[in-house]
Amino acid sequence: MSCVHAFDLSAHPPRPEEDLRSFLREQTAGGDRLLVFFAEEPSPGRILLHAVSGGSGPGRCVHACAEASPRSFRTFTDVCPGTHWFEREIYDMFGIVPEGHPESNPLRFHEGWPKGFFPLRGAGPASEQRRGYRFLRIRGEGIHEVAVGPVHAGIIEPGHFRFSCAGETIQNLEIRLGYQHKGTESLLRGKPGMRQVLLSESISGDTAVGHSNACARLLERIAGTPAGFWAETCRSAALEIERIANHCGDLGGLSTDIGYLFGAAHFARLRGTALNLLMRLSGSRFGRGLNRVGGIGPRVPGIDPGALSAELRALLAEIEKAGEILLDAPSVVSRMEGTGRLLPHTAETLQVVGVAGRASGRDIDARRDFAPPRFAERPPKVVVAAEGDVLARARVRYEEMRSSCAWLSAALASPGAPDETSPSRPGPPSAPGGRALFVSIEEGWRGEIVHAAIVEAGGDIARYKVVDPSFRNWPGLAFAVRRNVISDFPLCNKSFNLSYSGADL
Repeated sequence: MSCVHAFDLSAHPPRPEEDLRSFLREQTAGGDRLLVFFAEEPSPGRILLHAVSGGSGPGRCVHACAEASPRSFRTFTDVCPGTHWFEREIYDMFGIVPEGHPESNPLRFHEGWPKGFFPLRGAGPASEQRRGYRFLRIRGEGIHEVAVGPVHAGIIEPGHFRFSCAGETIQNLEIRLGYQHKGTESLLRGKPGMRQVLLSESISGDTAVGHSNACARLLERIAGTPAGFWAETCRSAALEIERIANHCGDLGGLSTDIGYLFGAAHFARLRGTALNLLMRLSGSRFGRGLNRVGGIGPRVPGIDPGALSAELRALLAEIEKAGEILLDAPSVVSRMEGTGRLLPHTAETLQVVGVAGRASGRDIDARRDFAPPRFAERPPKVVVAAEGDVLARARVRYEEMRSSCAWLSAALASPGAPDETSPSRPGPPSAPGGRALFVSIEEGWRGEIVHAAIVEAGGDIARYKVVDPSFRNWPGLAFAVRRNVISDFPLCNKSFNLSYSGADL
């Protein structure tokens, strides 16, 4: 098994579009999931579409590439609905129209952007005007609309939510993002090095470890500089502590939304305790500065694994005590049970990942399916529920924290020698000469993170693609809130707790 895969593009010429369609149909039918779907322009006017799937077996990862017209291609959503947002993104970035796509609105940009502006299109715009945005109008007696955002009452990121309601019941939710496009994928191109690792920490601020782990391992595979056992121990430990901290924060947030002050107070405090443990590892409460290409930062070797294990045991005892009280309280159960239900079939069709996917019956976890070195022998237990409601997502978070603590205790009992205080020296590239595609997969606390890079023969990154789990899960939230009353939206939204920044690359 491996969490980083390399594909020699020079040895496999692009296929026709229909071959890519057959590939996506076969992978979906065979139990694989779509990991990433993106476009590149290797030369002016030449467009290639890349699809990477896998997960039906340990470490399974397969790639297909097709050459498309520089103006349009036939949508693949009919054979693989998981390409839905990817195709909208391809239009926004390259100006290539997915003909027959069920959604014509832009994903990344709004009306303030210049017409005909396609930031990843080197050969200029493919059309003269950008599409305007038209909200779906639900018609019927008593239907009214409620608009929320993009400016919100709290200190949160910008996003617009347009509810169509019959009385208090939500009939449709349209989610519009793109208010803070940062040009991250453009900045990640160029010569591989620490610049990409530092940028990856800012993709989604609460997932600095998850994204920087994926980025560092990808760059190490490109350069042939694998990190040692100690560095991989610290990376995986930091990933699990980041998971524990954010799951505590989410259980506290859910408690706040239903007015359960006991849970709100205790889980907010426990989140702070977990963040302090993360600071012990990386020097930052949010895990920044942990990773280097080929190793880890200089702060990490000073930790005492025994002391860290003792603190984790104490944290787990408090998490279990507070979690049992929270999830057994009749008032909590009655408020969460049945609310915001995402049916397993819908989660499977939309290819929802992470906590939201596992709470709706999807038995997927990159720590097992694409195991990094320290997870290969003994990955954490995968927690799956079938109900798909707010309560199921809360319980999956609670059980995942327990699973992470159990894994950490075992890993810190044999952490390896702290010998990687600085990056390794570069070795020979680990892929054949010529153009190559590298794909790195990591299970962040929200779900599956994918970093993909196309590297030219000279070693420069020509195209860098990032898939944050929120990008996959926002459509799932829109389905989960249907037939709920509008006052339940904050609770449903918090149970997914998606990143605007991660989706607005």
